[in-house]
Amino acid sequence: MGVVRRVGITLVGVLACAVTVTHLAYRQSLSGRTSVGVRFNEQLREANEQRSRADRAEELAQEALQLVKQLRKQKEAAEAELHKARAPARVRPPSPGPRRRAETPPDGNLTLCFSLEVSECVAPELQFRTPTRVHLVKPDSPQSGWRFQHLVRMGFSTHPAIIPSPLVEADFVLYMPVSTREPPTGVPATKLVVLDEGDGAGVYGKVKEHAYLVYLKRSWVTKRDGVYTGTGRRYKRHYYPMAYSVSDSYFDSKSTTVRRPLDVVCSNRPTDRQPTRARVVKWIADFLDKHENYEGIAGEVNAAGRKEINKAYFAAMREAKIVVTCNPSHWEGDFRTFEALASGALVFVDEMYVPHPHPFVHEKHLIVYDNSDPDDFERKLLYYLERPREARSIAINGLRHALKYHRAVSRMDYILRSAHEIASGGHGTPYTFTASQIKFDVNATTQVPPVVDIAHPSMNLQHIDWKLNVGRTKVPPPLSQGDLEDLVLRNRETRRRRRLGGPAAASPQHDRGLHGGRRHRRALLFSRRRPLSFRALPPW
Repeated sequence: MGVVRRVGITLVGVLACAVTVTHLAYRQSLSGRTSVGVRFNEQLREANEQRSRADRAEELAQEALQLVKQLRKQKEAAEAELHKARAPARVRPPSPGPRRRAETPPDGNLTLCFSLEVSECVAPELQFRTPTRVHLVKPDSPQSGWRFQHLVRMGFSTHPAIIPSPLVEADFVLYMPVSTREPPTGVPATKLVVLDEGDGAGVYGKVKEHAYLVYLKRSWVTKRDGVYTGTGRRYKRHYYPMAYSVSDSYFDSKSTTVRRPLDVVCSNRPTDRQPTRARVVKWIADFLDKHENYEGIAGEVNAAGRKEINKAYFAAMREAKIVVTCNPSHWEGDFRTFEALASGALVFVDEMYVPHPHPFVHEKHLIVYDNSDPDDFERKLLYYLERPREARSIAINGLRHALKYHRAVSRMDYILRSAHEIASGGHGTPYTFTASQIKFDVNATTQVPPVVDIAHPSMNLQHIDWKLNVGRTKVPPPLSQGDLEDLVLRNRETRRRRRLGGPAAASPQHDRGLHGGRRHRRALLFSRRRPLSFRALPPW
């Protein structure tokens, strides 16, 4: 029994040790699991805190960008008010000749100077500062879309951020469908920038919607005889408005101080294909018939084409107090508006529904008229002819605004910053007045009441019934064929006289009817014209 007892006690001790060891091992296992769970929870909490901090940082960055944009706009508004406040103190009698000191650009070759009632040098405001490799696709011929090609090349050659590059190395590829029929091949959609100046609000069919980064269109709205009829057929993806600009070759600082013997000049062609323009030409012809004390030109200055810098055309505008222009009848986008602004004259233009970066403002930079209301047009014309100092003040503001925001280099800056904003997904770019920002901004248009809200859903249809007469106050009667033929004959006689260098015999009904004023024949002598300055462009 003693042996059995000792064996039993031994087994009980072994069992107790086993239970103890098992219990301790189990407790250690539980302790390890708990520590792993705690560490996991701590890591998860830290990750959530980091994510919250990142979200807050992104919110702060977006708020900072919005603040930068707001401050830029406030700065531009303050500068405009400062110019306005200083203008009366700086008014001086017209200078008999150019002031050489003012003609010396103080800030490099991008600054242009003028001397009207004030002497001033203006540098373009450029927002795009990132050095960027850009390729400009060659045109099919130098004459294809010559005027727009000239503007694009001018902006391309003068913008300080552009590094001209081969196609395969470029960050952006600029393509003009009117100048080059076939789009470039092998260009990623993230690089192709389409600059379409074609007439009408359609798109260029050879450029597919998925094949470009941004599509900029000049004729961005549709019209019928000057009546706004909507935004036209457009791509849905990155399709935005674009305007013409002022070429440096339009501007001549030596010609802004010359005497201005002509009261009003309008160089639009009176044709049945452009009834709105023909109607405005007749208004001016009738005005000059009615008011013989005023001198002017209604109709073409000469028969030169659109594929050259027309010296006589620019010379006539530089001797005019008021230059009247009119957008095409069935679309929008007019070279003459920017050519006229460069002359230093007070510019009259009809409503512009296409949004512009840094838009022109009625009675601040130019005068906007309703292309359906001849009585209102005559009242405005008389008002500013009878108040030359007020007219000159607005003309100076218009020239200053054009040189600062609407030169060819300015428009290239608009193209680059708009493309860069889209390529960046709209984040991290402090730009203002980009294509996507002004697309449906009624404040970026140039109108007089009743103002058309281009952002309203009813205005974004492909076609609005022209009979609604949107944006106009009257329905003007169409010109008869006889009226058109008479305008053409009278304009032809005027051009014949000018080719001869002085007055020529004319039939009684055409002696003064188009241009008015007994002194007009003297005003047609353009022997004092200065040669137009050209800015050299690099070869392709």
